Amino acid sequence: MPAGGSGRAGNGNFVLSEFRAITSDKKAIAFMDASATFEQVIAGEGNPYKKWTAASAIDGNAKGEEWGWAILPEVAKPQHAVFQMKENLVGQSSVVITLDQNHGKGSHTLGSFRVSITDAMRPVKAGGGASLPADVLPSLAIEPAKRNEQQKSKIAAYYRTIAPMLDATRKELSATQTKRTDLEKSLPTTLVTIAREPRTIKVLARGNWMDNSGEVVTPGVPAFLPAIKNDGKARLNRLDLAQWLVSNDNPLTARVLANRLWKLFYGQGLSKKLEDIGSQGEWPSHPELLDFVTSYLKDNNWDIKKTIKLMVMSGAYRQASVPSTEIQEKDPYNRWLARQSRFRIDAEFIRDNYLSISGLAVDKQGGPSVKPFQPPGYWSYLNFPTREWQKDNGESVYRRGLYTHWQRQYLHPAMLAFDASCREECSADRVRSNTPLQALALLNDPCEVEAARVFAEKILKDGGKTDAEKIDFAFTRTLSRSPKPKEKEVLLNLVVEYRKSLAKDPKAAKDFLSVGDKPASKEFPEEELAAWGGVARALFNLHETITRN
Repeated sequence: MPAGGSGRAGNGNFVLSEFRAITSDKKAIAFMDASATFEQVIAGEGNPYKKWTAASAIDGNAKGEEWGWAILPEVAKPQHAVFQMKENLVGQSSVVITLDQNHGKGSHTLGSFRVSITDAMRPVKAGGGASLPADVLPSLAIEPAKRNEQQKSKIAAYYRTIAPMLDATRKELSATQTKRTDLEKSLPTTLVTIAREPRTIKVLARGNWMDNSGEVVTPGVPAFLPAIKNDGKARLNRLDLAQWLVSNDNPLTARVLANRLWKLFYGQGLSKKLEDIGSQGEWPSHPELLDFVTSYLKDNNWDIKKTIKLMVMSGAYRQASVPSTEIQEKDPYNRWLARQSRFRIDAEFIRDNYLSISGLAVDKQGGPSVKPFQPPGYWSYLNFPTREWQKDNGESVYRRGLYTHWQRQYLHPAMLAFDASCREECSADRVRSNTPLQALALLNDPCEVEAARVFAEKILKDGGKTDAEKIDFAFTRTLSRSPKPKEKEVLLNLVVEYRKSLAKDPKAAKDFLSVGDKPASKEFPEEELAAWGGVARALFNLHETITRN
């Protein structure tokens, strides 16, 4: 062939004008689809198809008998076309195939070719417009008996992607991979670290960062601490540091963690200074107790839940928080652990508490951060770019405070009021303040107002028939104890006062019941529902409600 391929034309090309076939009983076979490994794009003068496609070889010469399938300039490479019949051949002893090649007065004809018939399942495509993979062709060119294992593996791997008998398996695999991809895309991600070559670090000459003449240093720990075992590696990495932190030769990590866990459940650590448990910190009030909890944590494979269970089932935890006069005088800060501690719950738990009491809380775990109500304009000082808080809807509004979004130092205002730490720097311990702003937030925050009116619906539905029964129900659900006679009297009077004032001002009841996303119940009169909502707000605002006793 002129170009070493299949065509007899001077440039090695050919044009298959029409591909026809008839059965043994002289009936023409109809074709439904045609595809090729390569189709000539250069149209040529007068080509009505603007391309030399395999499909134009089964068009019945509708636009002329010269036009058909051609492969210029890929004339020296193996090419093939696939023509699919509309119906299966059944009961035929032979098939007669005719190749019409009318272009250029017979100059563009095939000179080296073969024709095959397959019973493969439809659709059969000619490689999707591409030849066999470049790494497979050399292996196929070698005699089967002389192929090595790598060449056999390449051929087998490619065959598994086209074998008809594996079509169902491929579809199942593709569907499973799609599910996996969709699942991975649905999971929230965050940038943790970017892999890069380690930087060369040098000792600065008298702190001059522009002086590059200092000694090169590699990762390590101070000499007074136990050395990191590097197993002969030239350079330590972050995994080595992580393993060193929790190794048996380093008791400090477990002691810090045990001390911080103690603080969560007892109000303060055995060593009060959580951020520094070294020589600059405070000596533990109960050193042997801290040693015991630390050893228990490490001996149980750093099982946090098991360690917490040990703490909360202890006699120290299960004590009452009410001190005797003598203990209060001798140990005002409860360093003896002679009673349970009393302290205001953390900022994230404040909102969780009244959402839980009202029944609004959504205890869904994981997922992206959520955006409950926040006053407009709070982000007005944020630039690059400027942005505005977009409140969520649905169950996201009632998720736990743990998931509330905040923007660096712009944490949610309700959390800021209750001493949540901003994320500009690490904070091992939070201070607890007691300010009028906290009472205002508890009384007027729309999230709290909505929870109060929803709680009012629960009081009216489940609290009993009389006002006294409803007060008992609301008080017990909020504070986990029955009200004292004086407390009950105050709340009963409060209900009466609310009823009187709302009867004079029905619009106030409507305004109150319109706060929040959850529609108000139509089961009860608006004034009555708003009156009990006022009682719920009073209960939410009690010091005892937000204090861990």
